[in-house]
Amino acid sequence: MNEKKIRFITILFLFLTAVIVFRLLYFQVIERDRYLSYIKRQYFSKERIILPRGIIYDRNKKILSISINTLKLYAIPKYIPHEKRVLLADYLSKIIKVSKYKLIRKLNSKRGYVVLAENIDRNLKDRLNELRTELKVWNFGIIETSKRYYPYKSLAGTTIGFVRKDTGKGASAIEYMLNKKLGGGFIEVPFLKDAKGNPLNFEINVKDKIKNNLNAVLTIDSNIQFIAEETLKKLVKLRKPKEAAILLIDPFTGDIIAAATYPNYDPNRYWKYRNHRNIIFHNAYEIGSLAKPFILAEAIDEGYLRNLRKVYCEKGKIIIDGVRIKDHKKFKYLSPEEVIIKSSNIGTIKIALNLDYSSIYKKLKELGFGKSTRTFPGEASGILKEDLRPVNVAYASIGQSWTATILQVAVAYSAIANGGFLVKPRIVKEFIDSEGKVVEKIRIKLKKKVLSEKSVKWLRETLKRVVEEGTAKSGRSDYFSIAGKTGTAQKYDPKIRALSTEKFYTWFAGYFPADNPRLTVVIFVNEPQKIKKWEFIGGGTVSAPVLKELVDRIMYYYKQKPDKNLAKN
Repeated sequence: MNEKKIRFITILFLFLTAVIVFRLLYFQVIERDRYLSYIKRQYFSKERIILPRGIIYDRNKKILSISINTLKLYAIPKYIPHEKRVLLADYLSKIIKVSKYKLIRKLNSKRGYVVLAENIDRNLKDRLNELRTELKVWNFGIIETSKRYYPYKSLAGTTIGFVRKDTGKGASAIEYMLNKKLGGGFIEVPFLKDAKGNPLNFEINVKDKIKNNLNAVLTIDSNIQFIAEETLKKLVKLRKPKEAAILLIDPFTGDIIAAATYPNYDPNRYWKYRNHRNIIFHNAYEIGSLAKPFILAEAIDEGYLRNLRKVYCEKGKIIIDGVRIKDHKKFKYLSPEEVIIKSSNIGTIKIALNLDYSSIYKKLKELGFGKSTRTFPGEASGILKEDLRPVNVAYASIGQSWTATILQVAVAYSAIANGGFLVKPRIVKEFIDSEGKVVEKIRIKLKKKVLSEKSVKWLRETLKRVVEEGTAKSGRSDYFSIAGKTGTAQKYDPKIRALSTEKFYTWFAGYFPADNPRLTVVIFVNEPQKIKKWEFIGGGTVSAPVLKELVDRIMYYYKQKPDKNLAKN
């Protein structure tokens, strides 16, 4: 071989080597991601597996929400002979209690991969594995996954919320709020496919993906929650309202003990309900006469009540800035205490118009109105805009023209019960690990003093009389003292473009026992229906009557002795 041929072959060899090296670099470096993506699409598919979350407990460590380990059963029908499909369906139906014919339909499908059943009891895993061995059906498989379970069903449903079954993450309420702490979610487990796209084998390594989730202990007492929900159901059955709620909180700590709502739902079947809102936190309403005690508190602080013996209530109507405002009765002269006990609009308005208008709004804002407590996801703020025109001050003083959440009302009335302090509501007490060790505590927060000692003393005495002899006497207990105030607010009717004479919000807000408060209570009803045509709809006739049963049952649960002199009753 001459020198020219050797040189040519050498150059050709080097050239071909360079081309090969270049192509390798091109595929492995420049186009690596694109080709890997193509290979994965061709040879891999994915199965979504829901990961377990932390447990949600009530304050007594009763389980409210838990992730249960379950099994998902799959098959690759193409590689299962027909006679074994029938056998598999027959034996499997007896183990998992699913129709044999439903299983056969799935096994005879033309799809490469089918899910035969989901949410199967994990305790059946050994039996199912034995079945695979007995029948030698290796293309029938088991995947460990989980589902969220709520043992008390709809109890506190709108407060606890739900976890989406497709993502494994909380989608509303506390479940959503605690996503980072409780963990969960899903992973996508890859499995191989042959050249025709048929599944061959799963690659499962789930344990490495599960993080150290925390468990949450709530302030909710499931026993009191049950009592509140039963009481609310009776009220709803009787009055057939659009919405209703009972909220109970500890006035000294801000702990939410029970939050019963109508409508409610079962988180185990969340997809069957259109509405997942919790009206205690998400909605704001006009509070009507519940505002009156705070106007009188401001009057005390400004010294206006010092020499005021009686208020002339104009026989039930007054005109301010050309606007006529009515009372629910034609009162003449009332003492300041009677203005609250009998709930006179005119009496409250006349007192308010003699105060510093800006101080009235300041007092309401200090009590927490107009600002979200940031206790619950999606919580409303309500609307409280300062308007110093006399007619607007008049409406504001009787709880019209501004709105508040049910929670804000409970916080404001807790300030009367606890001696004048604004509390920060709390719905989560602490987070614990899997061994029950406390990892993080949520501190109790008393923000500041918002009511003076003098006004608290006057209000507590007066609000007791409201229940014993005033507008809330229909809720009077024979055994336990209760203090509070009824409220009624007319709803705006867009059809007539005016306040309705048929549609109302009705309220009761207060605390019990009156002299040694244990709980603050708020009872709210939206558009209650009349029982009798001549009936007057108001807080005293709708919201207050449920008090007696509610308070007596709760205090019995607490094993607290009656604080009333039974001999006099």
